Amino acid sequence: MIRARDVQVRYQRGAAMAVSGVTFDLAPGKGLLFTGGHGSGKSSVLRAVLGLAGPGGDITVFGSAPGTPAALQRIGWAPQSWPFTYGIRAGEVATMVARLKGHGPAEAAAAMEEAGFTAPNKLAPLLEIEESRQLSLACALIGTPDLLVLDDPWEFDETVAAIRRALDRGCAVLAASTDPGGLPALLGASIALAEGVPA
Repeated sequence: MIRARDVQVRYQRGAAMAVSGVTFDLAPGKGLLFTGGHGSGKSSVLRAVLGLAGPGGDITVFGSAPGTPAALQRIGWAPQSWPFTYGIRAGEVATMVARLKGHGPAEAAAAMEEAGFTAPNKLAPLLEIEESRQLSLACALIGTPDLLVLDDPWEFDETVAAIRRALDRGCAVLAASTDPGGLPALLGASIALAEGVPA
């Protein structure tokens, strides 16, 4: 699903590389976790795979360049930073994501239940950080994606169960975490980064 060779990410012209020399493959039904401290380049690798950070090197996702509409339709992404629009309720966020993926409110509700999210009527700005992580996971799960990209997933019971179900059905899971806990064992492979390069 992902073939990455010598991934390089630079956010500003002339600035130091955020990531360089990262190489990996990710097959269906397999998981890979990037670990490292804050600022080590973990999220930048995920963004390069999604086409959100212009990479050097060579990356293909489902055989195409990162960020193509066809590829993005097959990816469920749970970002680390606050991803929700202010002024709407949490359940409306999930429903909006479902509609963008070609699904309806029933799929949004099912994904929220799978992620253990129980506050759909709460305004998005009022979500606790734990709730925001669960809602972010729910949005990623909508539409039964072929690739899950999880930035700093928390090890809720529902999160671990959702990752196991995804892997069992042949979905690939790419994740990043500063505090990996049991995620390396769950995903089966990990790469540690330090200052943007493999440690």
